[in-house]
Amino acid sequence: MAYRIERTGAGVAVYAEEEGTDLSLSPLPGVECLTPDQPVGRRTYRKRFFRKKIYLPDERPVAVNAHLARTPSTFVLGMNGYSRLTPEQCRAWGVQPRAYEILCQEILVQAVRRLRRSFDGIEIVLVHGASDMGVDAAVMAAARETNCRQLGFNCLPYLFYVADDEQPVYVAETAAAYSDAFVASLDVLIAANGRLQAYETDISAVFKHRKRLIPVNVLRLISSSGGPPAEDGSGKIEDAVAFFEQRVWTVGQRTASLLPRDQVPVVVTETGSVLEAMARYVLPPECGLRLARA
Repeated sequence: MAYRIERTGAGVAVYAEEEGTDLSLSPLPGVECLTPDQPVGRRTYRKRFFRKKIYLPDERPVAVNAHLARTPSTFVLGMNGYSRLTPEQCRAWGVQPRAYEILCQEILVQAVRRLRRSFDGIEIVLVHGASDMGVDAAVMAAARETNCRQLGFNCLPYLFYVADDEQPVYVAETAAAYSDAFVASLDVLIAANGRLQAYETDISAVFKHRKRLIPVNVLRLISSSGGPPAEDGSGKIEDAVAFFEQRVWTVGQRTASLLPRDQVPVVVTETGSVLEAMARYVLPPECGLRLARA
């Protein structure tokens, strides 16, 4: 596929040219087929943005300076995971529709509230993939609920799935560059399941950029059947966090069997506790070592 993006007089337009593969972009909101007379697999699509503040691939420093400006008390938090759960996947994995997004949002909301209670003057920024569905929608909803600043990260192939709203987004050339920029911008990444990109790019970028990682198996908490397998029948990663849990063991780690039957409040609280401990060593002493005043 060939992708390009350009500024227009009224905003920004992104284009996709098929090169033998049907992109199936026509049903997406705001997407136009510019060459409907061409056969499927050879068509050109366009999506125009009039409201959204979009930073082009060479404008990453501008986006970071405008929306992630660092002060000594700035703390940038991100979450990755599934971009979308279909009704078929929900049925197969024993998960109620919207339960995944709701719990991801709740984890972030409770974490933000705990950090604000613990650290005087902390300024929390939430970063996400900007797609307005799945885990990204949960992060954006948490940012609105807690009144946190936010910045989206995306790439040319995925920009067709992004809503034309007021939330700013930096657009990289490729998915790998998008993932790298996303992780480089944050202090802590909460990994809430997800597939291959979450494992191969986001989680590996944590080590590349020396960031901190909190894996949370959200789907297992809300599934009546244990959630998706780590790998599907062909060996492809189905759940990055489940795969990570299978392959990486920490001595002294509590197992699920030791937790109460209702694990949701326990995991939400523990995630906040771990995040608080991480923040204490990310923030400067003036903020990290001074407990919040009543």
